[in-house]
Amino acid sequence: MGWIERWTQEDRGRFRAGVVRARHRLADSGLFCDPALEELIETHPRERLDIAMMDEGGSSRSWTDLSPGERNGADLLAGAREGRVWMNLREVFNIRPEYRALLGAVFAELRELHPRFRPDVIKGGLLISAPGARVPFHIDRTDPMLWHLRGKKRVYVYPRSAPVLNEADVEGVLIHPFNDDLPYKSAFDTRAQVFDLEPGEVLCWPVHTPHRVVNLEGLNVSMATDYTCHDVRVRNHAMMFNGLIRRRLGLTPSIEDSRGLGLAARAGLGFTARKLKLLPKAGMPALAAEAAAPVAEAGLAG
Repeated sequence: MGWIERWTQEDRGRFRAGVVRARHRLADSGLFCDPALEELIETHPRERLDIAMMDEGGSSRSWTDLSPGERNGADLLAGAREGRVWMNLREVFNIRPEYRALLGAVFAELRELHPRFRPDVIKGGLLISAPGARVPFHIDRTDPMLWHLRGKKRVYVYPRSAPVLNEADVEGVLIHPFNDDLPYKSAFDTRAQVFDLEPGEVLCWPVHTPHRVVNLEGLNVSMATDYTCHDVRVRNHAMMFNGLIRRRLGLTPSIEDSRGLGLAARAGLGFTARKLKLLPKAGMPALAAEAAAPVAEAGLAG
């Protein structure tokens, strides 16, 4: 059975370099109906179950972590239908055999579509959220794909360029141990591509692309996958090193000026700095932030 549909020749050219919107048949697996979700929520390891509530604006400051306590899967799923609750069953597609098989089959199809596509690590989580839930403006550290299954949601995808984003912004996220959020201005929306996702659609965009999500209708369920390829691992570590010298020395490095051995050398230094815990503390301002180059729109090789 083919899980991916309508992946055109144009989509093949845009994959990992631009935004791709296609269709899938994951709901046909039977793994995302209410009984399956209730059982999955109840049995998923609690340390890998994130539950949060937010205010109407959905700002990152309003997000409050909730404990599942003794509530069973049916109660937690019922709670997700109301208010502004957001749940993430982290790595459920890597833990549960039937979901792991589905993830493997989907990425096997992607590799058939893109013979040079060789991700080192693939992870998959299940997002379950209320009609009023929102995900704030942020970037991802690895390449994301959103496989929508139930409900309706609106995804705002922004350019990787000033004034929305510059290299200092990306460095700040990579240096931080867990926070991916960025400062948001409503004026950015005039530059966004806006996608209203229906069940059976998949949307993906290049790594480090700013985006935010607003649920529109019904209980929303999506498979959220992220994968890491060698080029992104090298780029991330190189940008960590750039973040270090920008914040410690006030220099104005640009990742786009680094190629070949120069990029590899920066990546090695960034990797070493991370391992030795020499990176700047989270939130440390970039001394040369105003001079930081915008992130190039060119995609990564894939």
